[in-house]
Amino acid sequence: MRIANTGDAPVAVTSVALDSPGFEAAPATRREVELGPGNRIDVEAEYGTVRCDTPPEPAYALIGVADPSVSPVRVPLAAPYDVLGRIHDGDCAAQDLARAVPVTLIPAAAPPEPTAPLPAQLVVSRGTASGDVRVDEIGGSVLYALHGALPATMRADADRLSVDITIDAARCDPHALAEAKKPFVFPLWIAVGSSAPEYSRIPVSEENRRILTNYLTVTCGARR
Repeated sequence: MRIANTGDAPVAVTSVALDSPGFEAAPATRREVELGPGNRIDVEAEYGTVRCDTPPEPAYALIGVADPSVSPVRVPLAAPYDVLGRIHDGDCAAQDLARAVPVTLIPAAAPPEPTAPLPAQLVVSRGTASGDVRVDEIGGSVLYALHGALPATMRADADRLSVDITIDAARCDPHALAEAKKPFVFPLWIAVGSSAPEYSRIPVSEENRRILTNYLTVTCGARR
């Protein structure tokens, strides 16, 4: 979000959050800065799980200020180029694809040695999809790099496909470890039948988050 002070006096900003009916609430981003008249800042704000039965507009920025007696200020949020709408549509399409082609991540408990990538399997199942299902590409996040032998295809007469992948530490510097907002958002592109590949995400359970967090802690420590 871009926050601008259009008034005549400085404003001490402490946090910024998105308030949109099309998404569940996400934690506010802490950003403590004094914003002088005419000044502006860009703040990366999180958004929660999409609500596909509700449009994302009207949306607001909830801006926390230093005065404890003042509630967060609710400011109408302009979304140029339909940014919120495109995020909303993309996340809803990803939910539909996840029902058509459920995906499960199965990581090993530990790597073969502390500095090695973590072996894992990506298990693709047949939900409501018919025809061939092709896993084209997977992606990582700021903290994790994912690699696999792709593309891989589940034929129309099959109900399950298992793809061997590896999960590696992408960054170990303290800044990245402390500031990563969505470390477990792993993109996935799947094509059903003759359709073009569509965006989805690899689900990461709480247990898998624990395994990946432990892996990152151990491997980053061993690589220092």
